[in-house]
Amino acid sequence: MDPFSAHLDKGILWLRWRRGVEITHPHAVAAARALAEFHGPATLPLLVHMHGITGITPEARVGMAAYRGFSRVALVGEDAVDEVMSGFSHRSPTDTRFFTSEAEAVAWLLNGSSVRQGLTPAPRD
Repeated sequence: MDPFSAHLDKGILWLRWRRGVEITHPHAVAAARALAEFHGPATLPLLVHMHGITGITPEARVGMAAYRGFSRVALVGEDAVDEVMSGFSHRSPTDTRFFTSEAEAVAWLLNGSSVRQGLTPAPRD
C-alpha cells in the first residue's frame, strides 16, 4: 500500500499521507514526483493532510522545506501533535500554514495572499 495518495481538484493539489506512516526522504520524493505529474511546470497551491502520521525523518524535513514547486502550502492536522510535526515548514521558502480545518485551509489557499504568516491558523473574518 502506498504511503500517500495525491490528486488535483479545482486548481489545488491534494496530498494525503496514510495514518501510521513515518515520512522518509524516499516517501517525500515519491510524493513530489506524483504531484509534479498533475501540475507540470505550473505552480499551484498544495493541501497536505497529515492526520496520524507517526513522524518525519530529518532527511525528509530538509527536502520538504527546500522544495519550491508550490505557490502556497496548507498543512492540515488534527491536533497539537500534528502541528509540532509540521514544524519543518518554518524554514520553507513557500508560504505555509497549519490548520485543523480543511475548509479554512482551502479558503486560505484560494485567497492568494503572498504574505508569509508562519504556522498560525488563518484569521477569521
